Amino acid sequence: MSDWYWFSENRQLMLSMGEEWQCTTAYGQQQIIDLPKSQQLFNLSDMECYLLLAEHLVASGGQFSDAQLTHILINATAATMFHKPVSPKSWFLDEIESFGFHHRLARVVNKFNTGVVLVLTDEHNLATCMLISSKLQLNENKFLRQFDLIKLAKNRLEPLLAETSSQLTA
Repeated sequence: MSDWYWFSENRQLMLSMGEEWQCTTAYGQQQIIDLPKSQQLFNLSDMECYLLLAEHLVASGGQFSDAQLTHILINATAATMFHKPVSPKSWFLDEIESFGFHHRLARVVNKFNTGVVLVLTDEHNLATCMLISSKLQLNENKFLRQFDLIKLAKNRLEPLLAETSSQLTA
């Protein structure tokens, strides 16, 4: 991965993975703390984050294609390393009686729909999560798109076990 590097194009965070492939992340200038002005190496911290998240996702038993897994991991790494902090918004989602997460995957539920999130950070009673599902309706007017971040109380997270993880990107 020595030829991987972060850069920005059209105010969007990107990752170059050698000469053959570039990935546009879901994060633009407004969500990023310091958008790289030039090439910024995918460093050891980035690699450790990427590999730790990969371990969690593979261990979860989720059914991801290689392309899906790579796209999730790039966005999760970008969010962890560059995203501005987000405010708690637990009120949009239902409380879960038996709450937590399994290999950092959880389901979130409200009266509109259900979504799957990846827990990026775990702080006391709160968790910063990245939406893996394609979208999640929060109320009549507000939606999250795939890879958007939301900070939630942990009692909003239902552990997503392998036998129920076939809905991951639905």
